[in-house]
Amino acid sequence: MIRRTTTALVPLAAAAALALSGASNAAVIVPADRCFTASDLEGLQRGFFQHFPDADAFLQYADKERFKLLTNAPEGRQLENDRRPAREKIAWLISVFSDYRELFSHFAFQKPYFTYMVGQLRGAAASVDNLHTRQRFPKNECVQEVNYDVPAGPCVASQRLTNLSITFVKDERPLRLSSVEMFFNACRSK
Repeated sequence: MIRRTTTALVPLAAAAALALSGASNAAVIVPADRCFTASDLEGLQRGFFQHFPDADAFLQYADKERFKLLTNAPEGRQLENDRRPAREKIAWLISVFSDYRELFSHFAFQKPYFTYMVGQLRGAAASVDNLHTRQRFPKNECVQEVNYDVPAGPCVASQRLTNLSITFVKDERPLRLSSVEMFFNACRSK
């Protein structure tokens, strides 16, 4: 099973770059409206995950300009490499979910991971050392990234879903679906 530290490399790398670029002598307080709330999380449960996978929900939440599709499936990788629009990437994802139902029929999302910089609401300077990820929603912190992960699945038709991670971000722009990571490995069916 891929551990949390490897599934979050892309989003955390972006956060670390932001932290380094924004680090200065003057601390900046992040406005609370740029942070995830309990209401945001409830909205995701109702609007995105309740009927998962739902193409309309994907399209509603997807970051139209910066949505990333990270996969080792050749067609999906080609869509990302060609910088195709979010709607095309989502159409491909939905087709994979429906065409290969047996690979996705046994999975369940784990409790989400929350990523935040410690002290941002109190004016602490952004720093890679202050970047934290945990599975319990942190009190009095500004969560700006939420990851929903699925552990590795069973071997079905010589394929195994080894990673499915869906990342939502909320910062200077409204809450949005930032990326989907979906990786498969060959395996031996019994």
